[in-house]
Amino acid sequence: MIKLFSVEFWVAILFFINFSLVLFVFILIRKMNGFLTEQAFQATFEKEREENDPVSDTASDIMDMLEPLVKDSREAAIQFDEQIKDKKRLIKSLNDALDSRIININLLLSRADAMQKKIEERQAESGRILADLSRDGAVEVSAGTLENQQHQILKMYHQNYDIDTIAQELSIPRGEVQLVVDLKKKFLEMEKNSR
Repeated sequence: MIKLFSVEFWVAILFFINFSLVLFVFILIRKMNGFLTEQAFQATFEKEREENDPVSDTASDIMDMLEPLVKDSREAAIQFDEQIKDKKRLIKSLNDALDSRIININLLLSRADAMQKKIEERQAESGRILADLSRDGAVEVSAGTLENQQHQILKMYHQNYDIDTIAQELSIPRGEVQLVVDLKKKFLEMEKNSR
């Protein structure tokens, strides 16, 4: 067999390959050190830049100032919501009370209408009684309107009837008779004072 290459040749090739590998590993280690050193430098630079960066400092200061404001506004919103709920409850209770009062007023108005009808019936009845009395000659008055009634009250008062007697004769409440007499006196006094 033929020897292609001698052992010395193979040893020289192995030596050359080993030397190349060692050189490659050495270069690789240097590059890795350079890369790691560069990353450490960049990290340090970034850290220093962040520490010395006025924008990030200002931003963090603003965030620190805004945090309590946001918290306070959240609390204010919650209180405002509670107040709105309280106001709604209050409005509902006021509406219920108002509805109750409206019902009471309607009842009072219906009672007042019924009382007015009774008063009108009594006035008509007193007018008939006065008509009967005027026919009998006891009192000369004409029944009917309120003016006639006032005229009758004043006429009887000038004939020296007392207020209770006038109220009984005309079937009118005593207070109404007293009011008509007092008003007439005041009108007469005003006429005297105006002259």
